[in-house]
Amino acid sequence: MAIKRIPTTSVQVGMYLCGIDRSWLDTPFLMHRFLIKSSADIAKLQQCGIQEITIDTSRGLDVPSEPEPPHKQDDNFTPAPDPSATIPSVAQEVERLQKLPSTVQGKSLSGELNSMKHARQYMLESVQDILQTLAKTGGMAIDQVHHVTQSIMADTLGHEEACITMIRTRDFSPVLFDHALAVSTLAVLLGRAVELEETQLRHLATAGLLHDAGLLKIPQTLHRPLNQLSDSELGVYHTHPRRGVEMLTRQSTLANEVETLIREHHVALDGSGYPTNIDPAKIQTPSRILRIVDEYDELLSGHQTGNSMSIRVTLQTLYQQGKKGLLDGELVATFINLIGIYPTYALVELSTGERGIVTANSRDNLLHPTILLIQDAAHQPLNDPIPFNFSVLSAKGLRPEIVQVLPPEQVGIGLDSALKDWMTL
Repeated sequence: MAIKRIPTTSVQVGMYLCGIDRSWLDTPFLMHRFLIKSSADIAKLQQCGIQEITIDTSRGLDVPSEPEPPHKQDDNFTPAPDPSATIPSVAQEVERLQKLPSTVQGKSLSGELNSMKHARQYMLESVQDILQTLAKTGGMAIDQVHHVTQSIMADTLGHEEACITMIRTRDFSPVLFDHALAVSTLAVLLGRAVELEETQLRHLATAGLLHDAGLLKIPQTLHRPLNQLSDSELGVYHTHPRRGVEMLTRQSTLANEVETLIREHHVALDGSGYPTNIDPAKIQTPSRILRIVDEYDELLSGHQTGNSMSIRVTLQTLYQQGKKGLLDGELVATFINLIGIYPTYALVELSTGERGIVTANSRDNLLHPTILLIQDAAHQPLNDPIPFNFSVLSAKGLRPEIVQVLPPEQVGIGLDSALKDWMTL
């Protein structure tokens, strides 16, 4: 990366902007890094009062070098900028931009979402095959497990928002493979957020896929929401961590760390949970992570009560469990920041009636994400979607607020088509 700080008076079409002289939250920009594609982009920068920007010359144009002057000039002399030199003709720039490599074109929001859908479907089929084979034969192809965990490690890197979107807002299913993939993916994301080593992340990914394998050894009648089970049924259900470790160690060679994670994934830090013969004080960070993401997905999908929770209520529940000492409070806080109360790609409705898609979160205020408004107050499509940032609103007067999160398909909105022309990094 070749970084250079320049005044906005020197900005040219074709430069790659990667920083400005103020917080991005104080501007209406949807993208925090982007290729400057037109004179309108330059005008917007100047209209916002931005004096200096940072450019990455390895991903776009550099400031043109000045030819040597024909005669010696006074040290204090500064030539006036030539407007015609700073804004090339549109036709020339369109031709030049079309020849730029795709690496400088940004990342399509809809393309990102579609890519992750396909990747996740492939992984779901693989996890389903692993668990179905394990249930029918008691055997497991460890190479296949390693292949899926490697896919999870690779496909989640740099695609956190799309991964989280694929996991949320689904109904509880007694079939384990969807939950297994969700827990494995979230464990890797949270593990990366707290900077675990690569080996620990691989162990988390594997344990996430196999943490509920012991449920394959209990009656199918117990594969239903937990609040519907009797005390005796719950007693049987609570044996699944032990059963899982016993079954897996007989059939394959798993790392000791993976076995520990599976054994401990329902232990609570206050001594509740199960198994009861494990000292909570000895529970390490990876097991604490697995416990949090497993709890999150169970609450979100309705596994515990039969009724799925919204992301906001789910995160509030995790926060309360952290305050009570059941979960690691610091890890819960990191997880909440990772997920976002209104995650990227969520469809939200404002108090004004307008609707939009969350495109980014502010870590300073999770209640005020950046939104791409796509419908007006009467729920009619906008001809041109409008980037909306709460932080640039005046503190005076009434401010719109998010009042609900909507399932896009139920209100006839296709996220792919709504986001098809929007890029971000």
